[in-house]
Amino acid sequence: MEKKEMFLYEQKRLNEVIKLINEQIIKSEENFNRQKNTIISIGEGMRGASFTRESLMSLYATELEKLKSMVNNPYFGMFTFEDSEKISDIYLGKKTLMDKCNNMVIYDWRSPICSMYYDYNIGNAEYVNNMEKKEKGKITKKRQIIIKDGVLKDVDEQDTLSNDSVLLKYLRENSDARLKSIIATIQREQNKIIRSPLRGDYIIQGTAGSGKTTVALHRIAYLVYNEAKNISESDFMILGPNKYFLNYISDLLPDLDIKNVSQLTFEEIAMKYMGISKVKLESKNKTLQEVLAGNVSAKVIEDKSSIEYLKLLENFVDLYVNSHLKDDIEYEGMKICSADEIKRYLNKSVFSTDKGYAEKANQYMKILIKKVKDNSDDLTHDVWLKYREEYLGLPKDSPRRKEILEEVDKIQKEIKKGCPTSIKNYFKFMKVNPIIIYQAFLENLNVLVQDKQTSQKEIQDYTLSRISKKQIGFEDLSPLLLINYCLNGIKDFKDFSYLVIDEAQDLSLAQYYVLKKLFPSARFNVFGDVNQSIYDYQSIHDWDELNNVIFDNKASMLDLNKSYRTTVNISDASNLILNHLGQNNSECVARMGDEVVTNDDISEVTLISQIKSLLDKEYQSIAIICKDEKESANVYKKLSKLGLDVSVITEKNEEYHGGLCIMPSYLSKGLEFDAVILYNANNVNYTDNNIDSKLLYVAMTRAMHELYVNYNGELPTSLKSLSKENKVLKRTK
Repeated sequence: MEKKEMFLYEQKRLNEVIKLINEQIIKSEENFNRQKNTIISIGEGMRGASFTRESLMSLYATELEKLKSMVNNPYFGMFTFEDSEKISDIYLGKKTLMDKCNNMVIYDWRSPICSMYYDYNIGNAEYVNNMEKKEKGKITKKRQIIIKDGVLKDVDEQDTLSNDSVLLKYLRENSDARLKSIIATIQREQNKIIRSPLRGDYIIQGTAGSGKTTVALHRIAYLVYNEAKNISESDFMILGPNKYFLNYISDLLPDLDIKNVSQLTFEEIAMKYMGISKVKLESKNKTLQEVLAGNVSAKVIEDKSSIEYLKLLENFVDLYVNSHLKDDIEYEGMKICSADEIKRYLNKSVFSTDKGYAEKANQYMKILIKKVKDNSDDLTHDVWLKYREEYLGLPKDSPRRKEILEEVDKIQKEIKKGCPTSIKNYFKFMKVNPIIIYQAFLENLNVLVQDKQTSQKEIQDYTLSRISKKQIGFEDLSPLLLINYCLNGIKDFKDFSYLVIDEAQDLSLAQYYVLKKLFPSARFNVFGDVNQSIYDYQSIHDWDELNNVIFDNKASMLDLNKSYRTTVNISDASNLILNHLGQNNSECVARMGDEVVTNDDISEVTLISQIKSLLDKEYQSIAIICKDEKESANVYKKLSKLGLDVSVITEKNEEYHGGLCIMPSYLSKGLEFDAVILYNANNVNYTDNNIDSKLLYVAMTRAMHELYVNYNGELPTSLKSLSKENKVLKRTK
C-alpha cells in the first residue's frame, strides 16, 4: 500500500474511532447524571440503594475519565496477526476500547497479544495468552501511527523493529513529550524487562539514558494490569533517591493508569519507621561535599556502610537485651518468672523473623499476667500467710493491724490484676531510643571489634561527636533502622510485596541488608547504573556482589545497554569519561545532533548568550548544572540580578515544572533536560578521581539535544580531546 493510500485509510479509521469514543463519552455522562439524580431523589431513607448507585456513579466516572483521556490520542501503532484461525488487526493504545458488540477496537499495550508489536519484525511471531498457552502465527503488517490532539500526523510502515528511524520522531521531542510517548517506542530489551514474570528478584544495569526509570514505571503498570488477581497498586513501593526525583516521576503514574503506588526515599522510610525527632539528619549530598572537601574520611563512611558493621551491631543488640535479663521477675518477694524462662521464650525459634524483642516481650507479658491471674487465689492466700503471724500477734487495738490489712488488700488487688506494673517495669529497658543503643555500641566499639580496623577510632570520634550535637549522618540510618528492627520488628512495610528501587547503585550493601528485613515479603526490582555511583565510598560497584550477598545469587540480572536520550555527539563526549574510568562505551540510537560546544569562558556574557540561543529554539527544559549547591547559589544570584526567570534547585526543592533551572550535579541524577549547560567543568571542579569523574558523567548525560561545556582554565584529563584545538567529535551529518 502506498503512503498516501495508507494515510487515507488510517485517517478514515481514526475518525471512526474518535466518533465511537465521543458517543461513549455522551452515554457515560448520561449514565453518571442519571445515577446522581436518582441518589438525590432517594434521599436518606434507602441507604442500601443509595450506596449501590454511588458505586455505579464511581464506575461511570472512571469510565468517563478513561474515555476523555483517549480521545486525543487513542492509539499509536498497529499490526496484523495471522494465525491458523483468523486474521486480526491489532491497534495498540494506553487503554482498551470496545464497540457496542464488545469487539476489541483498541488493545491496551499491556495485553499479552501486544507484546508482539515490541518483540517481532514482519514474519513469524508468537505470544503467551492469558491462559499461559503459546499462540503462534505471523505478523504481516506493522505500522507506527502518530496522532496529536485527535489529528493524524503521520503513518509509517515498519519492516524491522530495530530500525532507529522508528524512534527518531519521538527522540527529537522535548523531555515532557517523550516521557508521555514512551509506550510507542518501547524497545525489545526494554519490553523483556517490563513483561518479565512477577516471581523473583531482578537487578537491571542500565546505561545513562537507557530508560531505566520509565521501564521501571511501565513494569509496575504492566504487572498491575496482568497480575490483578495476585497484586494491586497498593502492594508496590517505589524507593527513589530524593523527593525532587519522586515528584518528577509522579506525573507519569496517572498517565500509566496507576495512582496509588507508595513513593518514599530511604530517609523517609527511616524517619517514618523509627519516628526519630529532635535530631538533625545530614543528607548524603552534604556528606558527599564534606568528603570531596577532605573534611570527612571516605573510609569512615565506607566502613559504617558495610554489612560487617551491621552484623557487629546486631550482636551488640543481643548483648544489650540479654544483659537486662539477669534477674527473675518478682513481686513482693514472690517469683513470677525466672530469668532463664524469659530468655528461652524470647529466643524461641517459633517466632517469625519479623518480630523484634519488644514484640516478643509484649506477648510474653500477656502470658505472665494471665498466669498470675489464673493463680491469684493461691497467691493471695500466700500473701496472707506471709503477714498472718505478725497480724495475729498484735493487740486488737494496734494501729499496725489496720496497716497490715490495707497492705495485704493492696497486694492482693495487684495480684488479681496479674501484677502488670512489675511485669511491664521489668521489660521497660526495651522501650529505648535507638540512638541511645547506637551511642552505647559506638562507645564499646573498640571492645567489640576483633579485627582492629584502622578507622575504628575515627568512626567512634566522628560519630559520637555528631550525636553529642544531636546530628546523624545518612550512613547512620541503616544502623539505627537495624536497632529499631531488632527491638520492634516490622510494622509499616511488611505487607508490601513489590519494592522498586531506582538509582539503586547509590544504596550501600548495608542499606540493602536492612531493606530485606523491613520488606520481608517483597520482591525486589533494582534499577541502576554502576557508572553513576557518585557516592563512591558507599555505592554499589558490582551487581554480582549485591546478588551474592543480598539475594543469594538468585536474582535475575538484565541489561539495558543502549541510550535513547542523547545525540551521538553527546554520547561520544560522555563516553570519554567512561573510557577514563576503564568502562565500556555506552551505545546510543544513531541520532546526530549539534556538536558539543566547549567554551573556556564562564562569564555572564557567555552564559546569557548560550541561554538565549537555547530559548530561541523553544526548548522546554534547560538546566545549568554546577558542581555543588554553593556554586549553584552563586550562579543563581548572578543571573537573577540580570533579570532572568530562573529557578534554583536544592535538596529542599520537591518540584520542577520546566523552564530554565540551576542545580548541583548530584541532584541532576535520574533527570533529563532538552539542553544542558555545564557551568564550570574545569580540572579543579572535576578532578580525575572516580567521584568527580562520575559526577561529570552524570551531568553530561542529562542533555537530550544540546550540551555546552564551559570551563575556566583547563578541562579534566578525560575531556581534553573536547577542547577547541582538538575536536574529535566533529562528524558529518
